Amino acid sequence: MLELESASLIDMDDDGVLFAVDLHFPNWGRRAATVPFANTTIYYHEDAVGWLYAKNLEVTPHHKRLSLYDVFHVTNAEAMGSLLAEAAARRRVTVSVQTGISLGGFGRYLPVVSVHRELELVLPPLPAANITFQDVVGPVDDTVDGGVTMHAKLLLNAPVPVSANISPVRIDARYQNITIASVDIGPTTMFAGGVSSIPVTTNIKRISSSAHEEALANLAMKISSGEGAELLLSGSDPSCCEQAPLWLRQMLHMVEIPIATDIAQLPHYALPPYENFVKKVSVDKLYAYWSAEDSYKPWAGISAQVLIEIPNTSGANATFEIESLVPHLQLVDEDNQPFATIDIVAIPIQLKQVAPFKFVVSCDFDRLGLSVVSGKEEQFTYAMKRALSDRNLALGINGTLDIVLATSIGLIHINKLPVDANIDWTFDADIRMPHSIFYNAIDATPNAEAESSSAKVSVNRIHVAETTRELLVFELGLDIVNPFTYGAFITDLALNVNYDGLHIATVGVEELSLSKGKNTQTVYVHFNNYPEDLRQKRLFLEASVGRNITIEVAGFPNCTRIPPLEASLREFTKELTVDTSKLRKPGTSSGKLAGSFPQVLQEVVFHIFSMAAEATVINPVSGAGIWLQKIEAIGYYHEDVPLGTLEYDFTAKQPSGLRLPYNQAVTTPRLPITANETSIGWDLLRKAIGGTLDVDVFTNIQMQIGNAPLNFTVLGKNAPVKVRL
Repeated sequence: MLELESASLIDMDDDGVLFAVDLHFPNWGRRAATVPFANTTIYYHEDAVGWLYAKNLEVTPHHKRLSLYDVFHVTNAEAMGSLLAEAAARRRVTVSVQTGISLGGFGRYLPVVSVHRELELVLPPLPAANITFQDVVGPVDDTVDGGVTMHAKLLLNAPVPVSANISPVRIDARYQNITIASVDIGPTTMFAGGVSSIPVTTNIKRISSSAHEEALANLAMKISSGEGAELLLSGSDPSCCEQAPLWLRQMLHMVEIPIATDIAQLPHYALPPYENFVKKVSVDKLYAYWSAEDSYKPWAGISAQVLIEIPNTSGANATFEIESLVPHLQLVDEDNQPFATIDIVAIPIQLKQVAPFKFVVSCDFDRLGLSVVSGKEEQFTYAMKRALSDRNLALGINGTLDIVLATSIGLIHINKLPVDANIDWTFDADIRMPHSIFYNAIDATPNAEAESSSAKVSVNRIHVAETTRELLVFELGLDIVNPFTYGAFITDLALNVNYDGLHIATVGVEELSLSKGKNTQTVYVHFNNYPEDLRQKRLFLEASVGRNITIEVAGFPNCTRIPPLEASLREFTKELTVDTSKLRKPGTSSGKLAGSFPQVLQEVVFHIFSMAAEATVINPVSGAGIWLQKIEAIGYYHEDVPLGTLEYDFTAKQPSGLRLPYNQAVTTPRLPITANETSIGWDLLRKAIGGTLDVDVFTNIQMQIGNAPLNFTVLGKNAPVKVRL
């Protein structure tokens, strides 16, 4: 019995194989002997395959090796290929061996003998091999062979005691009897027990028939469903690649090796954060609808485009587009049970390639909705609560997709492509996405009209519905001019607003309805009054200054009549930073909310001779009496030049103070001013006589609205004060 320790294929051509092997005889118990020569011919199915002539063979005990360095001469390339093909396919093969052996090494007078016998050669099982790819280039459009071509290096770690030098060979990959790709492998240098780096060029064939397209579609479905697919690999026609020996090409052509689609691990590319490759989101139309009557059937209409650009590290230029994608999907819970279906009118999603690895995804849905499965309302509510309150979107999506792909190799229609995905997305930070809602096309340049347009909000009514010492209930009537094609409807919604741990207000709407054009809306504000709390005073002051204010909005029980939304918002909290400068001075730049508020302070006149000021105000608030009781103010020029101070108690003449009737102009009595004695201040006032002077006024006001006392401090910036003698 012979055992193979190691083998090397040093060189090969059509006529022979130069090889080296190390063998030993584990059961040889006799003394060492030398065989002067052995001439061996191998037959396969009575066809001579080739012969080997070896000289001075040393047969040694098991602790020594028999080393050969010889040439196996191939006499019949076709028979050689057939022999190797059967051995590769069945892992065993029967051959006939005729050997002439000189026995002179065992005894001086022993003759040359001829031995002829049949041998069954059994190959050991192939060891597990680790295959990975690196240095991937492509896929690129192949202008020579057609289709697309990709180049890579295959790293093979095969723990076998065999080394080899193999010329390039070409392998065909077939699926459902269709050749879908050809692979050029080599030249290969394999090191025994180590890692081999093998150049590989793969050409994916252009679709040549409907059967070819069906095979690719079926392959995609198998891989997507998780079943996996099995390709058959075999050598291409021996005439197509003449670098390798003919017998090797014939052997590979006759062999069929099944290979699973997941045998090789493609290189892992860590994608950057999504905001790095989602370059722009352009929303042409957006409308959301959620009513109490259809609590478990919210829907949205959306027309949008998303520009996606993925780093092209492999130099690819092949075309890959989705001409049509129609989803048939449902949401599933942690037990993989469906709790809602995604209702989409059969309008396709499209993906267009504008450059390699740069795509525009577009959709146009009049109605994209959710329908909660009867009896699964609790699961839907739980998923919503996790998304809103816990900032965690955790659910599964399964179903099918109908896709039409337009690629460099042709059109591929795939119907009912299985989808089974899990989403587990935690909102650790604010979502930031490059976006635009002002123009329609991804590559379009925004026009001036679109850039300058803004949603305009004006307050047409402020009505006090209820007052106590601790509570004021306001109704704000808003006129909203919405120039954009987005809007929403929701039955009702209210949220608490907290500031520095203080529950400032509850803000809510009934039947919020917003569409393009003119809209009217009533907002209800339940303002919690804390006249002595410094946090309330600080809130008014910071808002008047135009600082950024951090508030917290929070849900509460019965904040809406929509059951799943109400349950989801009970524990919802979210901190928001409000730029109050945009409320104090309405902006006009693109994308900013422009607003107008009733003008309360009509005019301020400062009289130099009497050193007094008077103000004309209009009260825009109906529903409750308002009295101005005390005022303390300090005037500055450019924030740092003091002009004078004012202190006045209106209750000294009228116990309730100065009454401000609804929608009527009221002029205060002249209020004495204590002027600052700096020369700079006096110079400014004298120069402004007959004109106006912009003054920063730091003011503390005490007033009464119905039964509620209010005490707040504000800073008026650049208030125009008329200066008169």
